[in-house]
Amino acid sequence: MLVLWEAIAVWLVIVLTTMLVVTYLALRWGRDPFGWLLLSAAMGPIAVVALIGTRQSDVKRRPVPTRLTPQSTGRRRILIASDGSPASLAIVHHVTGLQPDGVDVIIVAVLPHEARPTAAPRSETDYQERVQQSTRAVLGALREAGIEARTVVVFGVPGEEIVRVADAEQADLVIVGRRGAGLSRALLGSTSDYVLKHATRPVTVVS
Repeated sequence: MLVLWEAIAVWLVIVLTTMLVVTYLALRWGRDPFGWLLLSAAMGPIAVVALIGTRQSDVKRRPVPTRLTPQSTGRRRILIASDGSPASLAIVHHVTGLQPDGVDVIIVAVLPHEARPTAAPRSETDYQERVQQSTRAVLGALREAGIEARTVVVFGVPGEEIVRVADAEQADLVIVGRRGAGLSRALLGSTSDYVLKHATRPVTVVS
């Protein structure tokens, strides 16, 4: 009986360690940490192997954002990051003070790789719902202020994708919100910190 309890204790330690590793990697690689956390609780170390196996395919499938506006419009091109949080709405209040008649606003929504639409019946619906959750409030607030915006949706790690889209869009200014402490911030640092350190475009962080 003692041997059995020792074996259970060892397995629990392995599973808990695996859950921490999988959560960190999922966050670092732009995947859904909650889903992988549940998977690691059920599968143990096998979940780490499965997650690593998805990494290369994610990189290969990463699309290059296509600019949909002329290279020069004579207007400032403002890129704002939106995830549906209150921090996103704070960005809108900042944008409305930037002479909105003279700016083109681009909203970038970064989703985890699992949200990428597939051929499955519910996939496209789930994808549209995720996009709506990330952008609905911001788009509504911008329209109320008389500002039209277009949306670019990408998949992966938020900080990396925001920097990448800002370069592709030749943004004159990138605006990100600063969110409070959380699991991803504790493990990886904040998205706003990453953008500040790595962006080649001017960045404003709105609290």
